[in-house]
Amino acid sequence: MFIGCGPRLAKGPAESLEVHLPDSLKAKFSIEVNDSVEGSHSLSGVLFAVPYKRYRMEFSGPMGIGVASVLWSDTGWTLTVSTQKTYAVGKGYVLGGFAGIPVFDIHQIAAFFWGVTLPHGGTIDSTLDSLENQKIYGTNAFGMPFVATRNADGRIVELSQGPERLEFVDYAEFGTLVAPAETRAYREGRNVLSIRIKKVQTDAEWGSGTWRLPVPENYQLLKD
Repeated sequence: MFIGCGPRLAKGPAESLEVHLPDSLKAKFSIEVNDSVEGSHSLSGVLFAVPYKRYRMEFSGPMGIGVASVLWSDTGWTLTVSTQKTYAVGKGYVLGGFAGIPVFDIHQIAAFFWGVTLPHGGTIDSTLDSLENQKIYGTNAFGMPFVATRNADGRIVELSQGPERLEFVDYAEFGTLVAPAETRAYREGRNVLSIRIKKVQTDAEWGSGTWRLPVPENYQLLKD
């Protein structure tokens, strides 16, 4: 059964809205990239996910032309860039770091779509409460300290790690899930990336081909 929903304004305090991981999820989203070298450009994306077990991401540009694909599982990952006829492979949940592709934690990015915003695998060391918000101090899976801000409604609205800061905006209901409809990434004060969720389907079903990403013979291997 498909439960496909666009956003609705989230109601009630976050403490009363526990995150129940869906068995499977399909989400449509858009990305705005602000690159200091290549300028701004927009992409459309589709995420297929079995939370924390396997992911498939498809990115397309204007006119729906395919740009890149990512397939991840705990045995390894593959990334293909069709516009450049290149590909990369690796292991672990950290991808990128080559050919201008930023390093990212695929678990943390995917978790935004089901409403988890604190760093994947991180630990909370302490909290500090005030009338307006709560500051959460912790350490992420790489040993880097982070600071998160929880607002009066109990929702994480900001996360800072090193030179990067994330803003979580417009929490909304996507069927049974509550997630930030928009996530904005800042580096050294400049907005470098924005992700906006358009639609989420839980208990999604798909063919076995979703979990295969063959690499064409004429693609060249990217090296970091």
